[in-house]
Amino acid sequence: MSMDHHWTEGNCPGKCQKCSKTVKSNNCLTGLRCAWCQVTRSYSATSIYLSCCWTGKEKDNSTPEAHRKRANSYVNFEGMPMQCFINPKSGGRQGARLLHKFQYLLNPRQVFNLGEGGPTPGLKFFQSVPDFRVLCCGGDGTVGWVLATIDKLQMKKPPPVAVLPLGTGNDLARCLKWGGGYEGGSISKVLSLIQKSSVVSLDRWSVAFKQTNREDIGDPPPLDIINNYFSIGVDASVALKFHLQREKNPEKFNSRLKNKFRYFECGTSETLSATCKNLHEEIEIICDDTPLALPQLEGIAVVNIPSVYGGANLWGETDKKKARRSRAKSGGRGNDLEWAVQDIGDGQLEVVGLENTLFVSQIIVGVRAHGLRLAQCSSIVIRTKKLFPMQIDGEPWMQPPAEIVITHKNQVPMLQGPPPVKNSFFFRRRQARDPELESEI
Repeated sequence: MSMDHHWTEGNCPGKCQKCSKTVKSNNCLTGLRCAWCQVTRSYSATSIYLSCCWTGKEKDNSTPEAHRKRANSYVNFEGMPMQCFINPKSGGRQGARLLHKFQYLLNPRQVFNLGEGGPTPGLKFFQSVPDFRVLCCGGDGTVGWVLATIDKLQMKKPPPVAVLPLGTGNDLARCLKWGGGYEGGSISKVLSLIQKSSVVSLDRWSVAFKQTNREDIGDPPPLDIINNYFSIGVDASVALKFHLQREKNPEKFNSRLKNKFRYFECGTSETLSATCKNLHEEIEIICDDTPLALPQLEGIAVVNIPSVYGGANLWGETDKKKARRSRAKSGGRGNDLEWAVQDIGDGQLEVVGLENTLFVSQIIVGVRAHGLRLAQCSSIVIRTKKLFPMQIDGEPWMQPPAEIVITHKNQVPMLQGPPPVKNSFFFRRRQARDPELESEI
């Protein structure tokens, strides 16, 4: 289907497609540029017929002309349109800059500012479009917001979601091989990598809290869905201290380096105070109807993905070949957690014990391979006997004694980044120095 150009007026850098003359002028507004394919022309070529619009190098990610005015007038075409959600508050000013870049490369109707009505208007606009994909530009909270909205809209075929991580943390983006944070690279390259990505399933979990005594004072849980992890105790205490300090003095938390230093301070404070000492005596955990015998602990983490705290793997790596051989030798009857493999779409959660703050720090820096593997299961009931700090996907709060029930909610399609190119000696050396280099972003 042929498409007409959509001309915009202004000082357009480049040369006229027809006469090859320079278009830009310092004296006045000159020239026209097609908003879709970026072709420029001079005013002198106004009456000259130019070729039809080919929608530019991002045509596979863009919506066709018939769809630019009304989403429900979709016309079949080759390609998978990209719907882009950007959180302008993420990553300092990165979000605001990306908003303009994506509006330039894609159809502006495909790019949505989450600060203006959230993801609902955009998802409703694209609801009738088959085979579209979603790109979330922001942190893990932004991704969770979009996934929750897709749930509420009850879409027949939920779109697969890619992540362009902004800010710090970004554990979901890390495990999906999109890296720990966007550092200002080529957006065209990002879109190219998304074209090469593969669809994987991500488990999501419902978490319900039944407070033992309604008169107890505490905070309401910030979320009722777990995408990444849930934890009680020492790590949540550090996260809560950091969160409260940032809310009190946000101007002191305006850079990644400062944030890491403040987090270290909170960790040191928790080490000295040991507010969650003997947590194992005040908590009961039942996994798949089987009570756990807990060792001496200051924290418990329930993990869904192999990345927490900005890249740490609490469950640790498991050699899949050795795990298969171990199961084969035991005739499939073995239940050795040493060989239990973690997968984001296997319908199971991993329960990990944390001895103390130093123990957690050693996992983060790589001195320890993993935490204490306690269980791998598909449902969890936790009963607490006192007020404890808790967190869901990095959102901390203080929870009074309660019964906590975690059950499987659903699976959602996510886009996983392509494997990095490994055909050069330089890349192999660089990857050896930087294990987190998992993708080309």
